[in-house]
Order: sequence, then structure tokens, then C-alpha cells
Amino acid sequence: MSFLSSFEAVLFDLNGTLADDFDRFGDDQDYHATYTRLGGRSLTSARLREEVDESLRQCLARYERGPWDPFPPYRAFLQVDDPRERQLLEDTVAEHELGIVTRSRLSWLRSLSTNHRLGLISDVWAPSRRLRAYLRESRLDQVMEAIVLSSEVGAVKPSRRIFETALDQLGCGPSQVVVVGDNYRRDVLGAAACGMKTVWISNAQDVPDDVRADRIIADVEALTALD
Repeated sequence: MSFLSSFEAVLFDLNGTLADDFDRFGDDQDYHATYTRLGGRSLTSARLREEVDESLRQCLARYERGPWDPFPPYRAFLQVDDPRERQLLEDTVAEHELGIVTRSRLSWLRSLSTNHRLGLISDVWAPSRRLRAYLRESRLDQVMEAIVLSSEVGAVKPSRRIFETALDQLGCGPSQVVVVGDNYRRDVLGAAACGMKTVWISNAQDVPDDVRADRIIADVEALTALD
């Protein structure tokens, strides 16, 4: 009997688990090109980079230290006062944060959805409108019966609220669901604290004895081969 046959539903993390292309931030990224494409005109390239870099620094610092529930909206980390510019900055960050799932992985998910109910639980900094649009465009939303995004919930993993919201959307109990993710503290420990089984996506060569993941795989598509 396969590992997955014990579960009715599978909850996936997005960035780093289903999506390999995500968080396109850093000195090599042209934020200004994204900003102007979205309609921005007021901020110079240097001012925009300063704003993105500083807001990300503050957001990530809060993400690491907590508290995770509640977690502030991204606009709380921005210094720009003008409402239109704040939205343009949020949209610019959302565009660079967006995780893109390959066509072959989308096909794999569609195949998996014929036997299991699927869900998505993702920590996203910026407002979810860009990600929601992508989920529609890619038709990923058609195979995901639960979609829980931190910027909509107001909490980030490993908060119980993220996982419990997904369980409510699926109408499943914890024992019926397995969570698959690449972040050990947030995905694995967060789900385990809610009574769910877990699969950790990791390339670690030496796994500590105290790791609590039920299974460890290097690539998400190896999930269907687990026994």
C-alpha cells in the first residue's frame, strides 16, 4: 500500500515545494521595470529599490521573530504615504514574490487530483490579488479544493490558524490529511502540531535523528512513489 493511500487529502506549500521559480529579489532584479509596467511613474529606480529592500528587511525580520498570529499586512512595512504608490509597491513585490509552477508539475497535480483532494497553504507577503490571478490563469485553482494564503488570513505558518483554516475548507480531520512542504519549522512542525502527517522536501544529506517528518523526499513529485 502506498503512503498516500492512507490520506484523503494532500496540502501543499507553494514556494520551494510546488514552485521552483519564486522570490525574485536582489541586486540583479529590475524592480523599476516592474513598477513602471504596472503604471508607476513617481518613484525613481533608486528610491524604489530602497523602499523594496527596507520593507522586505523589516517583513522578514518579523517573519523570523514572530509573533506569527496575527501577522501584519505588507503595507505596514512601507514608508510611502500615498495610497496609490503603496498599492503599486505592493503589486511590484507581489510580482517578484510570485511562485511559478511548471507545466509538467501542473500536469502531475491534475493527475494526483483524480485520487486525492488537494489544497494549497502558502505564506505570501504582498496582497494576494496577483497570486489569485495566477492561480486562475494557470487553472491551478481548479485542482485545489482549499487555498489558504497568509496575507488573507492575517497569520503565517507555523500558526495553527493556517492549517486549521485549510482543514475547515476541506471538511477533513487532521488524520485524513498530509502536509507537504520544504520549510521544516513552518510546514512540518506547524502541521504536526495540528495532528497531521508530514512530508518534508529536503536535499539534506545528513538528517538529524530528532526530525519529526513522517517522510523526507528531495523532490515533490517523488511523493507518489512513497510506500
